[in-house]
Amino acid sequence: MQKRLYNILFPMWLFYLLPTGVWLIILPANFLIDSLVLYFGGRYLHIKDLVKLWKRCIFRIWVIGFISDILGALLILAVALLVDKICPEWNTFYFPGATLIAVPGVLLSAVSIFFFNRRFAFVNTDLDDRIINKLCWILAIFTAPYAMLIPLYG
Repeated sequence: MQKRLYNILFPMWLFYLLPTGVWLIILPANFLIDSLVLYFGGRYLHIKDLVKLWKRCIFRIWVIGFISDILGALLILAVALLVDKICPEWNTFYFPGATLIAVPGVLLSAVSIFFFNRRFAFVNTDLDDRIINKLCWILAIFTAPYAMLIPLYG
């Protein structure tokens, strides 16, 4: 019997939270955004042979983005539950509560994107460490899940 490890990288139970049609938009949209940020960041940093870099790194960058978004979402959930326990009369789903609670999650996601990409995404490249750092910062800044700052209700 063959074991599948993909649920370690991306918890499959998340697919149940959103309708299938939403995932069919989110997955390729994130891939496209990651690809564009990698391309334009590479152009800005004057990296030669961007196609080769894209082929070597894009899948890891894409997976790292999802893992980082999940970490940020879990932090937001933990903070929301803590705030609800401390101050139950404050509805955290309404602005400004949702935005204030989401800030640490977005920051955690951005920092995770930087460090995970730094550690895992560019391991098989011949890029200089300074260029890798700059590219990781570009990815962290431009692919952080800023949509988490938008309240769901209200």
